[in-house]
Amino acid sequence: MQIDVDKVLAGIKQAALTARNEEELRIRVSSIIENEVVSKLEDIPLAKYEYTFISGGRADALYGHLIIEYKVPGKLSTERDIAKAKEQLIGYIKKEAGYEGRFKKFLGVIISDKIAFVRYDEHAKNWVLRGPYDISRETIIRLIEAIRGLRRKKLAVDELLEDFGPESGVAKRAVRTFYMKILNSRSEKVNVLFEDWKRLFSQVCAYSPDKLKGLEKAYNLADKDALLFAIHTYYALLMKLLAAEITYLFGTGKWLKSYVLELEDAHMRGLSALMEALEDLESGGTFRRILNIKNFVEGDYFSWYLDEFDEDIAEVISEIAKKLSDYEPATPVLEPEYAKDMLKRLYQHLVPRKVRHDLGEFYTPDWLAELVLDEVGFTIEHFEEIARQKEDPTAPLQLKLLDPACGSGTFLVSAIKRLKEYAEKHYLKDVLGDYVLKNIVGYDLNPLAVLAARTNYLLAIRRCAQLHKTC
Repeated sequence: MQIDVDKVLAGIKQAALTARNEEELRIRVSSIIENEVVSKLEDIPLAKYEYTFISGGRADALYGHLIIEYKVPGKLSTERDIAKAKEQLIGYIKKEAGYEGRFKKFLGVIISDKIAFVRYDEHAKNWVLRGPYDISRETIIRLIEAIRGLRRKKLAVDELLEDFGPESGVAKRAVRTFYMKILNSRSEKVNVLFEDWKRLFSQVCAYSPDKLKGLEKAYNLADKDALLFAIHTYYALLMKLLAAEITYLFGTGKWLKSYVLELEDAHMRGLSALMEALEDLESGGTFRRILNIKNFVEGDYFSWYLDEFDEDIAEVISEIAKKLSDYEPATPVLEPEYAKDMLKRLYQHLVPRKVRHDLGEFYTPDWLAELVLDEVGFTIEHFEEIARQKEDPTAPLQLKLLDPACGSGTFLVSAIKRLKEYAEKHYLKDVLGDYVLKNIVGYDLNPLAVLAARTNYLLAIRRCAQLHKTC
């Protein structure tokens, strides 16, 4: 069942405006969450209200690993009140988790006339507070995502590798299916795309079959050229499906929808319905209609499978979509450290290290990108200085950054992250999308790297308020 975001927003806003005390707010908002969100999701545990921990203390509501604490409207208006609410929620999480190793499994939410989120960052070993935010469509979507995420896997590298990595059944079946279609293709278009891919790839990295030694052993398939093209096709398709799922999450308006579930539904309606949906994806229709992005996908080399489309390919793609539907696409927002380097690391496991290095494929580590940005002055401190000098808070957003060999977009994503931090501090998020899209630019010869960079870029700017108007 679909969740009506606007109805949830209106209900919670009304409750925050009219509730006279904390208990009244809890009753009204809990009713909205139960009736308009939880009841429309499968396998979400019913809340335990005023849940008392064995060691003492009482949380207002507990949904599995999500703890909600309600505060009387106006109680998140001072730094002192915010800090007190945060510490109270951290205490509840610690008691429910039991020990530090389980802290990361929990998410805390504070609801008043504003909404805040509290979680544990296992990498930094500290607690992170996001907000308090005004009750808006964006924050309500984030709240729904947190509840929905209770029944879904995190969009994290380790989980993705288990389900989609080279040892997974999905990857083995998909790569073998694409490989056999390439070798047995009688389509002139497919053969032309395959040969042109080899030509372009040789320009990108001095590619030759000799450099692929070892790849055939990893997949137990003999033709190294066809095998690498099949791996690239699989990886590209996975990125497109992931990007479409993220697009649906942030751009489908009133209703929260899932692209991969719609794809599964298309397969149930027959081969022609699924092919029509995939043709729309490969022509960029999904991104053009929802976010007005006109060139996210441009009928690239890796859409060749549409010319060989049959039940074998349909089954493989349906299996990928079904697996991907187990994941929460909002993970990069709710828990960004889990999604870090996601696409980069997935590809690094699909192609053996020696093969990648022989092909000249070396990915920029995040620490090096951060160091270079520091060295060139693309820092928050420098942004503040520019804004003061020009007496214009938007001046830093007008800085231009170009990466002429962007790979998977490491420098671009790091730069966007810094601009977002500055924009949030100066209440410029509503105009950030315009500036980022105009001024943070990258390009690359490798078509696979370009697709990875575009997907990472989309993840990085997913919350820009004006994205759908400016792309």
